[in-house]
Amino acid sequence: MIMRRFIPILSLLLPWVTAAAVLAEIPTLSQEIRPKTAEQVIEQLCANLTKQRSFTVKMDVTYDDILDSGAKVQYSAYQNIWVEKPDRLRSDYTGDERVTRFFYDGKTFTLADLERDLYVTKPAPNTLDEALDQVEQKYGISIPMSNLAANDPCAELMADVKQIIFIGNDMVNREPMYHLLLIGSDRDYQIWVTQDAPPLMRKAIITYKTLPGSPQYTAILSDWNFNPSTPADTFTFQPGSESIPIELLPPRNNQSQQ
Repeated sequence: MIMRRFIPILSLLLPWVTAAAVLAEIPTLSQEIRPKTAEQVIEQLCANLTKQRSFTVKMDVTYDDILDSGAKVQYSAYQNIWVEKPDRLRSDYTGDERVTRFFYDGKTFTLADLERDLYVTKPAPNTLDEALDQVEQKYGISIPMSNLAANDPCAELMADVKQIIFIGNDMVNREPMYHLLLIGSDRDYQIWVTQDAPPLMRKAIITYKTLPGSPQYTAILSDWNFNPSTPADTFTFQPGSESIPIELLPPRNNQSQQ
């Protein structure tokens, strides 16, 4: 399964990056804001995400699993995220292998397994950044793409990335995007960013190139909304009459619960 730290936003403002590919001129953008290099695309993407205090976004996900035989199979999921900084997050994840809901309301977090009608609720810090660190480090829970909710989504630089390369003006759902490749020692990242303002991430692929079979994780992001009208109870879990509370076991062998 994909770890939270692996996926999120691919925030890579790396001063030592060597690539400086010139991007195509995009007539729909003014000369003042049109990015000229791959690095500027990342800078503008991250700056736009950092300034957002609330948003919702939808994701269609596919990810590979390598069988013991070496054969590769692919699973699918879709995920909806609601964010209100600094202390609200909800993630609804519906996939081939699990159906889960994550709630954080500034006081507690809840992870609910809808298929088995189980849930766990724990006290949590009063900021998103601290809460996400706690659920991952203490409880081994990873929330895919949750770095989008961090106060500074670009704060956690991917230390193994050595180069950013502009690939081209390539399509996502029939719309041309800036297509970037970020080279790392263990993982490679591809991201597609909208060419019109504001810059938005519309697709991400992570290739785990040091794992057998080089499995990939792909997310297509849609319906970004930076001015949502989200009811307050969206972020609070309400168990059903037959829902069963459980306790979390400590994570084993650095494996995360999701």
